Amino acid sequence: MPPASLKRVTSTDRDISPPPAKRKVTGTVNSNVVANFFKPTSQKSPEKVIFHVSAETILVARYEDAVTAKRPRPLKIAAFDFDDTIVATKSGNRFSKAPDDWRWWHATVPGRLKQLHHDGYAVVIVSNQGAVSLRADTKAPKDGMRSLNNFKGKVTAVLNTLELPITLYAGTGPDLSRKPRTGMWQQLLKDYGLSDDGDIDHENCVFVGDAAGREADKASGTRKDHACSDRDFAANVGISFQTPEEYFLGEPVKSFIRTFDPASYVNVELTAQTDVSPIVFTKKHDVELVLSCGSPGAGKSTFYWQHMQPLGYERVNQDILKSRDKCIKVATQCLEDRQPVVVDNTNADIETRAAWIGVARKMKVPIRLVYFTASAKLCEHNDTARALTGHLMNPEKRTMLPKMAFTGFTARHREPRVEEGFEDITRVDFKFEGSDEQKAQWMRYWIS
Repeated sequence: MPPASLKRVTSTDRDISPPPAKRKVTGTVNSNVVANFFKPTSQKSPEKVIFHVSAETILVARYEDAVTAKRPRPLKIAAFDFDDTIVATKSGNRFSKAPDDWRWWHATVPGRLKQLHHDGYAVVIVSNQGAVSLRADTKAPKDGMRSLNNFKGKVTAVLNTLELPITLYAGTGPDLSRKPRTGMWQQLLKDYGLSDDGDIDHENCVFVGDAAGREADKASGTRKDHACSDRDFAANVGISFQTPEEYFLGEPVKSFIRTFDPASYVNVELTAQTDVSPIVFTKKHDVELVLSCGSPGAGKSTFYWQHMQPLGYERVNQDILKSRDKCIKVATQCLEDRQPVVVDNTNADIETRAAWIGVARKMKVPIRLVYFTASAKLCEHNDTARALTGHLMNPEKRTMLPKMAFTGFTARHREPRVEEGFEDITRVDFKFEGSDEQKAQWMRYWIS
């Protein structure tokens, strides 16, 4: 099922088809395209590849009747990544530098795609294109706009050469549209008028992509995959997965490694010993100062609302107050009013914690610390799931943080010790807590 915040508004679609005059002819296009190129404008055939933008960040390219073509139901879908799966660069560069810098990934690709169409499959392309900018204003990065023009030119050439009713979805934003998240799949279902329950033959669908989590193989000279996002995307939408080598060349399945698998945390939870007592934070003094220490997304705020707010603690948070000085001012006022306080910030380094120890000494109150141990990858997953599932897990309406927020915390982090001046330290290891609906969403693959 799509995340709760996934809403597609038809009015966000806008036409950004490339102007015919800028079309380039390469050695890979067919004779019909070449003949049409030299015709006067008034005699040229209508463009067969039409571009538009859906859901604000998804660039859609459609060849002729890609959506309306008649196919058997329930529908079989053959979905493919684009770069290093359908095509590769002629130049050998990782990314195309021009619209004609492409070749088939393997000579068998076009024939295999045509056979799929003959067999009644809907053939679609689902590709992450984070370097492409869809911004139409003057502040759009020049490199991003250049990438957009290059990408549209390449896609036009590829689809015109295949002459198949194919739709291409390119996710350009760091949002629900980016694999392994399912925004492009949900847009596909909407465009093709499909329900994920009943309209699709999931058992005979497949997604083919090169981001498969494979390790480097010195014997064959193959490099480590840059991510596992294609394999995770297929898992999220509930269809089988193959690499290009497996699908087009019939090579045996290779082992892979996921750097982060949310199911492993749930499995640990389910198999945990029943005699292990849950972490319980107790209030030791009528007035005390408590620091949280942990990465963004480690569960600090959730822990406060579930375990500390009921005990009467006031909450001080820098995301709300915007500066440490303001946090210190508000916390000091609470302590003067004889109210216990929780400082719900990351408090990653010794220097930051020392400032709060100084406040406690000045106010002559005990200071304690709650240490949240979740790893950077787990925290990034938590933050992304929270931000992109709307009200389901995000009552404070927090936006998704950049990866730098987690790597930055890791760089600054020094494990807290009682010797710094704390009365005690309560350690909190992450454990998912939520409804079955929340767990189902949380267990998706959200990060690459």
